[in-house]
Amino acid sequence: MDKIKCTICGKEYSKMGINTHIWRNHTIEGKKHDPNRGYKNGRVSWNKGLTKEVNKSIKKTSEALSKKPSTFKGKHHTEEVKKKISDARIKYLKENPDKVPYKLNHSSTQSYPEKLFEDELNKRNIKGWIQKYRISLYEYDFAWPDLKIDVEIDGGTHNQEKVKKIDKNRDIFSKQNGWRVVRFNAQDIKLNIDDCFNILQKYL
Repeated sequence: MDKIKCTICGKEYSKMGINTHIWRNHTIEGKKHDPNRGYKNGRVSWNKGLTKEVNKSIKKTSEALSKKPSTFKGKHHTEEVKKKISDARIKYLKENPDKVPYKLNHSSTQSYPEKLFEDELNKRNIKGWIQKYRISLYEYDFAWPDLKIDVEIDGGTHNQEKVKKIDKNRDIFSKQNGWRVVRFNAQDIKLNIDDCFNILQKYL
């Protein structure tokens, strides 16, 4: 590597080191600099307040960086990589059902409308159902496994966009596996439970 001689003291330094040498040894501020203190105790950075509009060195560096292609720009996963990521995620969620997003967005305790629905099932002597029935990543509110009927009692949170998306994916999965999905609004269960059971009876 070529050396550059200091015009003040005659010592030789690399191209990268000559400026630091001059600053530290031949300027008042440089001589006061303590490398162990860094920028503390009042030392001000040489480029503080400077921008590419007023400083040629900063402008040159800025232009060089803007021309350099970004490592992440336009980078996409291949379909093969996407499938591997998807398979790995599904495997993880099956092994860790408590981490399933759908379950995390739903309360583990029985809601009041669910309790009303359960009481009405018993009152009408309707058999064959299982509450909180799990299939793959999902948990059904009330399920008739032999008939493949899933009844969901939807509270106010099901009006949120993120929950609607979860419900849509869940229903697609259920239908692809031969299940029929019946959704009742929690308010209808509380106010019009007879109408809800008339609809349910048609499925049963």
